[in-house]
Amino acid sequence: MSGRILVVGNYCHDTLLLRTGTFRTLGGSASYIGSALASVGDVAFDVVAKVGRDFLYSDRVPAPPRVVHGPTTHFVDDLRQPVRTERLEAVCEPILAADLDDVCADVGLACGVAMEILPEALRRLRDACRMVLADAQALLREAAPDGSVRLVPLSRTPFAECLDCLDVIKASAQEARFLDMELRGRVKVIVTEGPRGCRVVDGESERVVPTTAVEEVDSTGAGDCFMAGLTRALLRGMTLDEAAREGNRFGGLAVQQVGVPDFARLRGAA
Repeated sequence: MSGRILVVGNYCHDTLLLRTGTFRTLGGSASYIGSALASVGDVAFDVVAKVGRDFLYSDRVPAPPRVVHGPTTHFVDDLRQPVRTERLEAVCEPILAADLDDVCADVGLACGVAMEILPEALRRLRDACRMVLADAQALLREAAPDGSVRLVPLSRTPFAECLDCLDVIKASAQEARFLDMELRGRVKVIVTEGPRGCRVVDGESERVVPTTAVEEVDSTGAGDCFMAGLTRALLRGMTLDEAAREGNRFGGLAVQQVGVPDFARLRGAA
């Protein structure tokens, strides 16, 4: 496969509070997306990610991060109740435009999880890539002083002035409620809806792309793996609907496995 993908977002430490105990693991969308692309094995990609000197998982990431002063981003996810809660314990320094000066790719993917992608970096990503995709969480998240994370309307973020940098935004059904209607006609939006598949919103057109029902084992990283499949398909020149179908396929395979999934069986698949 010709062409190259650039994945931009920090690696993280994740602490998962489960009814069966406390588990510490590698986190961050860049780790899931990069691992999915590496697992398929037919995609050339680079990752721009930062971590602190306390980073624990250098042997597990899909590409080496840039080690900086200060801590690695650290999330604590409480999954013991029906409604998941998330708290930031530490935040690594953000990704700056200068961090992207020496990179270029066919498709760029902004997948920050902790406000680490600044508008200036998004504009630089636009200059470096033919097509730019963003995960909505990279645009809509805001952290309170107590570390709790919430979503805010796009119009209240500095990214409202950066829509010209984006070709496609991927959002969960919850995140989609925070995307303003003026997006229509300016940016294509794909809304993931779990077992129902996804919706492609392109101007006034809105199309449902169904998925195949699977038995869910672990939903962690499913949206990230959707992004990996979507981006890989767009790199191959597929239409947005075809790429969304590939995203569904990657997301469906992800939820059937525990932890960072293995996509080796998709190697070479169209």
